[in-house]
Amino acid sequence: MRRLTRWIRPWTCVALLAMIGMLAGIFPAAAQEATPEASYFSDTAGPPQPGGMANFLLYENPDTLNPLIGQTTIAVQVTSAILEGLTYVDPDGLTQPALAAELPTLVNGGVSEDLTTVTWTLKPDLLWSDGTPVTSADVAHTWESARDADNGSAVASDYDLITGIETPDPQTAVVSYSAFNAGYLDQFPWIVPAHATGEPSEMATWDFNQMPIGTGPFVLQEWSSDEYLLTTRNENYREESKPYLDGINFLVIPAEEARAARMIGGDAQVMIWAGDEATDQIEAAGTASERTAPGVWVMSIYFNQSAPFDDDPGAEPPHPILGDLRVREAITLAINRDRIRTELFEDRVLPLDSVLQVGWINCEVEPFTYDPERAAQLLDEVGWRDEDGDGVREAHSVPDVEDGTPMTLNMNGYTGFSSLDLTELAVQEDLAAIGIEIAIENQDFAVIFGTWADSSPRLLGDYDLLLYDAGYFAEPGAEIERDFAPDQLPSADNPGGGNFYRWVRDDVGEWLTAANQSPDVDERRTNFCNVAGAIREDFVSFPLYQFREGGVYSNLLHGFTISTWEYATWDAENWWLEQ
Repeated sequence: MRRLTRWIRPWTCVALLAMIGMLAGIFPAAAQEATPEASYFSDTAGPPQPGGMANFLLYENPDTLNPLIGQTTIAVQVTSAILEGLTYVDPDGLTQPALAAELPTLVNGGVSEDLTTVTWTLKPDLLWSDGTPVTSADVAHTWESARDADNGSAVASDYDLITGIETPDPQTAVVSYSAFNAGYLDQFPWIVPAHATGEPSEMATWDFNQMPIGTGPFVLQEWSSDEYLLTTRNENYREESKPYLDGINFLVIPAEEARAARMIGGDAQVMIWAGDEATDQIEAAGTASERTAPGVWVMSIYFNQSAPFDDDPGAEPPHPILGDLRVREAITLAINRDRIRTELFEDRVLPLDSVLQVGWINCEVEPFTYDPERAAQLLDEVGWRDEDGDGVREAHSVPDVEDGTPMTLNMNGYTGFSSLDLTELAVQEDLAAIGIEIAIENQDFAVIFGTWADSSPRLLGDYDLLLYDAGYFAEPGAEIERDFAPDQLPSADNPGGGNFYRWVRDDVGEWLTAANQSPDVDERRTNFCNVAGAIREDFVSFPLYQFREGGVYSNLLHGFTISTWEYATWDAENWWLEQ
């Protein structure tokens, strides 16, 4: 989940098609073709000048720098400059080797004929930032730490199909699967050091979580909570002469006005997800420019279908108001998305009707419509009517709801994002017009997206409506399954589950299993689109608009590329400052 301001256009299916082609043995990784016209921004000034510190503005303190236990996207901005994985996704959506020497395929023998064994070979002479060699034991240790939700892992379900990892030599990790994993190339987006972490069972309390050792271009030197995270050049980085910068100082400045002032004064080089007003002010000052790429993030309303605050994280009993599909439908009918897009964002965001309507999946569903009269009619039918004339509907013979109960719902978003705040007010106004009272109660980003152990209300099911932006990356299969599968409801036994809607449909589970166990792109798309249709049919969520990715970058900072698929610091080794 990220905070963004605008959107451009959907991305292509080239990434997955390339992967499927490799699996089928049609062509090796080297033969992948990029999109014919780059739709991202890349600064190509040069030659690079070494030296200098870049100030990178954050609006909130990171929660943890261990990506295995769940991070806010603010934290990942820092983590991406310090840690790496076996692979990364380039701006064209193609998977590339990072710590891996090459991508395993059928052609090069890295993938077995039955598709259940993947052999990874590390690049030679890799070092952790403390000088310790990187070995296959670190790959195995990452899996052992990430696979168990009981130790705080937020990504345990991503590793469900792995049955074991063998390390026949320091450079080789052989991963065995119980069934084909369509996302095997993205299986290890992060590798953590066995020597500088601890026992997997104690991961939640590792010192590493606050002071990580990595292989990325920068090393964390100091973290002053709520003030800054200072990183300096990794002298053991694998690319000679890189990084060019002496370091990146991540400054925590909550107020957007204060961040904008730093950019205007030339005291900062990167301000991600700047609001439109701040962007205009900064560009008018001539010190920095907005740079964007196609985005994947969608601002949506999420409906809780189970009763909140009942100390039961299961799907039953249903939510007293939102448990009725007709109520959820009425809410979507009552909200004027066109007004939000045109009046709030001046047509700089685009409409869409499904979070699965982007990328290679690109599922088309029945469009949502704006019809407040029909919305009012549906609520009348359910028994929510305003008979006392106070402007708020109340229950009249609504099953399992006491007569006279007002139709009041809490809506939670996260703090510090003006675009979200304005959207909430527009939604509140539209729903008030049909007699639904909305109380806005925003929370810190780390609370909304916290873990089960943090008692995140989203995971506990203690909310009515959520409103925030979310999206899927190049290979989204595992995330989609975690978000919508009927066995992925968050609970003490499954704290990493993502189905916080408490939406249970067996056919959805079957479609997701079929999609994620097939190497055929058309079969996968068909099954994912079946899921998209079910989400639309049951009004599980309501997409309001789609953003584009980007931020404001100093005119003196060069060498960066804005990527749809990775976080802002994904290529920080290439950044340099004009002296």
